[in-house]
Order: sequence, then structure tokens, then C-alpha cells
Amino acid sequence: MTHRHHWQDWIYAAIGAWLVVSPWFLGMAGGALWVLVALGAIVVALAATAMMRESAQDGADFAVAVFAVLIVATPWVLGFSGTGIAAWNPVICGLVLAVAALWTHLMPHEGGHA
Repeated sequence: MTHRHHWQDWIYAAIGAWLVVSPWFLGMAGGALWVLVALGAIVVALAATAMMRESAQDGADFAVAVFAVLIVATPWVLGFSGTGIAAWNPVICGLVLAVAALWTHLMPHEGGHA
């Protein structure tokens, strides 16, 4: 049985990995650091699940979309909102995740397959 991976799986994995390491590059500390690390690790795990099991694809896309909303909200929920890169990082990452997660459902003619 061949499995055709969605290109989104690779986007999920890359952004999730970035969310895991970016707090240290951006000088974050405390709860905000660990929340982004945890959310990034969850996104990486969802990407890995989607890559391993075709039946998990739609569920992974939906879950990533939900976590994307949480990631976008973190600067305001955790109180580090502002104009700095530390605040914009999760917003941009979350928006990209949301677009990638919804892509196959918004563009069914493309099928989302690489």
C-alpha cells in the first residue's frame, strides 16, 4: 500500500519544530516558553501521525487547525503581546498552520497531495 503524503504534513512538522526551538532564539522565558514548546511538540506529533497513517490525515488537519487557533492566541492569553518578534512569531506560525490545515478542504480540486 502506497501512502501519498500531503505537502501540509511537512509544513506542520517544520513549523512545529520551529515553535519548539524558537523561544530560546527569541529570548523568551517562563510559562510562554514552555507553552510554545508544548504546542510545537503537539504539532510535530500530529504531523508524524499524519505521515504514518493515511486514515489519520483528516483528523490531523482538523487538530492542527484547532491548535493553530491556540497558537495565534498565545501572545494575548499569556500576556506577551506587542510589536516584538516574540509576539509575532506564534501569530505568523499559527496563521500559516491554519491555512495549510484548511488548504485541502478549501481547494478540493488540488487534493493537497505532493
